[in-house]
Amino acid sequence: MRLYRWAASVSLVITLGAIVVSLVVGTATPAWLVTMWSPPSSSVGASPLVPVLGGLLLVGLVNAWLFWQVLRGPGPAGAPLGRAGVWLRTLLYANVAWLVIPSFLPDTVEVIIGLVLWVPALVLLAVVFAGPGRLFRLALLVFGLAESVLPLVVRLAEDSVLRRFVSPTYGVTLLVAGVAGFVVMVMLLLAQRRDGRWSRATQYIGWGTFGSAFLVELVDSLTRGSTVESIAEAMNVLYVVWLARTAHELNREVGREAPFRVPTGVGAAAMVPLLMVVGSETEPRLTYSWQSIDFTECLARPGPPRVADLPVHERERAYLCNVRKPDRDVSDQELLSRGRGACIRFAAGEPVKARPALLALLCPDVIGRKHPELLLSTAQINQQEAEKDRAVRDQLKREARKEDALCRDPWPALRTRFQATASYYDWDGQPYGIYDAEADTGSDAEVIWDADPPGALEVSGQLALFFTPSQDWAVCVTAKALRSAPPPLRRKGWDKVVEAEIVSESGRLVMQRLSASNVRFPNLARNGAGRYRLRLYTRPGVDLILVYPVRRVG
Repeated sequence: MRLYRWAASVSLVITLGAIVVSLVVGTATPAWLVTMWSPPSSSVGASPLVPVLGGLLLVGLVNAWLFWQVLRGPGPAGAPLGRAGVWLRTLLYANVAWLVIPSFLPDTVEVIIGLVLWVPALVLLAVVFAGPGRLFRLALLVFGLAESVLPLVVRLAEDSVLRRFVSPTYGVTLLVAGVAGFVVMVMLLLAQRRDGRWSRATQYIGWGTFGSAFLVELVDSLTRGSTVESIAEAMNVLYVVWLARTAHELNREVGREAPFRVPTGVGAAAMVPLLMVVGSETEPRLTYSWQSIDFTECLARPGPPRVADLPVHERERAYLCNVRKPDRDVSDQELLSRGRGACIRFAAGEPVKARPALLALLCPDVIGRKHPELLLSTAQINQQEAEKDRAVRDQLKREARKEDALCRDPWPALRTRFQATASYYDWDGQPYGIYDAEADTGSDAEVIWDADPPGALEVSGQLALFFTPSQDWAVCVTAKALRSAPPPLRRKGWDKVVEAEIVSESGRLVMQRLSASNVRFPNLARNGAGRYRLRLYTRPGVDLILVYPVRRVG
């Protein structure tokens, strides 16, 4: 008995025995290991046993047939092969061995090895084929390289941060690779037929490889679980057998050139991917494909964009992004028709439900007559807002200068070169403060704000905050830095007089800038680093702060 017959018989016997064992133990694992040559997935245990074993029996029969075909080796000598033919046959058998022997290498490494084995074989096939012209061979190489290189690009994209849901190029790459694969297979089979060297059985197996993808999709739609894995595995064997038979019959005599005609079924099958891409004619889409709108992109851009920020050719897509509902199957053309109808009713003065900001994407001229602000770009709006803010700040500065001019020193007899008077308006109920210019006063502020209710003067560490009563007019704040303690307390004419101590480690105590006032206060720490006493005199509209040293640090 020859080797290929013996291997096929042993494989069939082992498969039947494994199926019997699986029936006895009640699990498909033994049969799966023998036929699929890999551990079963978790879905195998959840699937009914009999359908799974039926699929594995099919795989076992196909595996036996695979051994029969692959182990036959080259056919009887016929026409001389030449150097290109010898290399081609070697590469074809290397591809067969690579596809049959299980591999546990990383996916990217497996893809690269597959390319190294297949691309030279494809080039040699284009050289060895008798009959096709140069243009046919060139097209075969172009489609073959596209089919081979694009899966590598996809694999590298999958191993990086470029995922399908963030990269539209991913889906286009898969589509191009799939179409190129179908085209290459058809061209190889047509070239084999014209060459006349390969038998009809080999060509039929090749056409079966071409149609196996459609059969797997059909089985997948009718079944579930691991059954479709068995069918897909059986269909993949057809390609391996076709490679082995192509190498086996390579040294046969070149036959008479047959008419180079494309079978009718090939044309019909080639139309299926095209129809899948175009989509149903009853549900037209703006992009004329099954993926009209990328909703992840729409969700990342909430609200209708401004019409002036978009090029004209992107306005319809932006409109659809905001009106299309993922759970409602309405065509893009119908949505656009509804929007344009709303534009006509809006122009006629009739009430419409659509927001003017949305309709501006379809009919900016119509909407702009009543809402000219919707035609402004984001840059123009930002410029207007900046101008308004600048005008408000200028107005506040003018008012602050007027208030500063009205403020007077409440204790002119106590003069020092280190003093200043400015107006402060309590716009939002926030206090003003004195703090060490180089200290981190975050924790001190937390301590002060925990006081409930805060007093007129609250101090913690290197920060002091003044919670004087808020008024409907500006408060004149005067701060004086002294080298020594001032005269005793003088309460006459003041509602409240309070004192507290503050620390300055850097030797710089600064007054917070008061509102929009242009007045700059001097350094209030006259004696450098150390501990200082704050004395606050306050009455409606007037605050007087005296700052003098207690003792130096160290």
